[in-house]
Formats: sequence, structure tokens, C-alpha cells
Amino acid sequence: MRTPQLYLAGLASYLPASVVAEDAVAAGWYDEHEWHNSGWTGAAVAGRISAPDMAVDAANQALARSGLDRAEIALLLHASVGDQGPDYWSPHQYVLRHTVGGSIPAAELRQGCNGALTALELAYGYLCAGRRTAALVTGADNFGVLRFDRWRYASGANAGRGSIMGDAATAAVLSTIDGFARVRAMDSMSLPELEEMNRPEGPLFPPALTFDRPVDVAGRQLSFARRFPEAAVAAKHAISSARTELGLRTIAEAGISPTDIARATHVFAGGEGYLRSVLAPIGIDPARGMLAFGRDLGHLSVNDHFAALTHLVATRQVAPGDHVLMISNGVGVSVSAAVVEILSLPEWATGRPESRRETV
Repeated sequence: MRTPQLYLAGLASYLPASVVAEDAVAAGWYDEHEWHNSGWTGAAVAGRISAPDMAVDAANQALARSGLDRAEIALLLHASVGDQGPDYWSPHQYVLRHTVGGSIPAAELRQGCNGALTALELAYGYLCAGRRTAALVTGADNFGVLRFDRWRYASGANAGRGSIMGDAATAAVLSTIDGFARVRAMDSMSLPELEEMNRPEGPLFPPALTFDRPVDVAGRQLSFARRFPEAAVAAKHAISSARTELGLRTIAEAGISPTDIARATHVFAGGEGYLRSVLAPIGIDPARGMLAFGRDLGHLSVNDHFAALTHLVATRQVAPGDHVLMISNGVGVSVSAAVVEILSLPEWATGRPESRRETV
């Protein structure tokens, strides 16, 4: 889908300081064998600050950087994967209250790791209706809860890539008028026949609550592979093929070729082999990915892409005229892609990485 009138006016991230992976191994949190095989150097750990509060911080910074009047914002979409706060509560309204305010619509998206890119696509559709000219997209997760083990959540999943989870928040201010970058195209697709890979065995009702035990992400995938070995093998090929197809289609819709992609953002999971499997079939050199940046943070759930793009802009690793491909897949299974063209470097692009936040 071509997006001729969609710009990024502001961008920001909240990145906590990382716990060193070697220290996590010494503490018994992280398996030493997996550490050596995966190449992670650390995971961002936020401590006791809530995910919505991190989102508020990132959003207010992105709004300030955009230079837009908050009255121009027509919509707020908040993406997340993990616990945001009390049950039966609306974190998106909390983020709205402490950022834009007013009575605009706000909603929370649960689209797995594709949440932020899905929000980008939905916000564009809303803005095309002509209700004001800007929207705010936020994402945030803090995985420091007892029922989730950030260091071992994917242990034994046989996914072909190691993964640990990091905490973060990101925010993007979208405009149909102007910005430092232009979203030239974006698209998404679903593979609903694969939803069972992430669903534990048993009935859907009554809901199987997991507050009394850790969320066993790896166990669900292993169970699926044990019960349906041929389907599990086919699923990996289906996801890879869909991701490649969507990436190539989105690049073509942007009016460029894979050789025009200066950098690529992706899920912060796995090492060089995983990155090759994502980018090489699209015709992009894996060296254009964000492996070095992501391996000190861990997989930031919905925040990998906007955190990576913020880093590329802030450190001036992209220049006007450069194109960035965002390519992602999430549980369910969904796949998303977007092509962003850098038009100018904003004032906050100082050439230095954004400061990491102290854990509180």
C-alpha cells in the first residue's frame, strides 16, 4: 500500500540500562550454553517503572521533537505485549491523559511484536478520513514480572534463534503534512492457520490464566511441534515465505528496489544466521540490519523497530535520501513491513546515541 501523505514528525525511545548477560549467567538467571550460542550481551531492564509511564515519557519527548501543537493530534494508539497494569484498566487512556489530553479516540493494540507497525498502518487509515492531520503511536513493555522469565522464556523452543526480552517504550508522531521522514509504503498480512503454535493445549473456556505460574512460550511451541511435526516444519517455511513476499512487495510499492535499502530494522532475536534468513531472501545485505544495536537490549517486543529507527537517526547512521525497511513478524501469525525515506535530519540527531535510563 502506497502512503503518499504520511510523515514521521517526531520519534523517541525510552531505553533502560542493560543487565549484562554474563552477569545474568553468573546469577543463574540465564543458561550459559544459550548465552554462548546466541550472542546476546545484555537485556534492557526497567526495574519498577510501569510500561505506560515509560510510554508517557517517550511520547512527550516525541511530541516535543515534532514541533506540532497537541491539538493537531487526532488519535492515540498504544501497542503492547505484556502486562500494562491492573486488570480491567485502560493503559491507553492513561497514556492519553498524560500526553495529549483531551477527548480524542485512544485504543490499545495487541498484535504481538507487530503492534507498533500495525498501529502505523491503522493510524494512516484514520488520518485519511480527514480528521485533523496527526496521530500518536506508542508502545511499551516491562517484563520484570514474576510470571515471565525474560532470560528463559524461549529456552528449548527450537526456533533456530536465541531470544531474551528487554524492556522499552517508543513513540512516533505521524503527520499528513510534513516531517523529517516519509513513510513511502507499508503492508501487512496474516497466517491465521498458525495461531495454534502459540496456544497452549486445552479448551479456550474457561480461560487458562497464568498468574500462578510462568508463561511457557517455549512449551507451547514444543507441544505444537510434538503433536504436528509436519505442520511445525511447514509453519517455519510459511512464515519465512510470507515475510519475504511482503518485504519485496512493500519495497516495490515504494517505487524502489532492494539495493536502495540503506538499513533494515527487524525483530531483535537471534544472531547473524537469523538476520541472514530474514534479509538475504529479500536481497538485502544482512550487514544493513541492526544486530549490533539490538544484542545489548534483547527483544523489545513492539519496540524493536521504532527504537532502531530512533537510534539510526540520532546517531546519523542514515542521511537524507536513505531508505529504511522495517520487516517484522509476530505471534498469531502476522507479518508487517514498511519503507521509510529519510528527508532531513532533525535537530535532535546529534550524532550520539540517546542516553540510557537508570533502572529505578
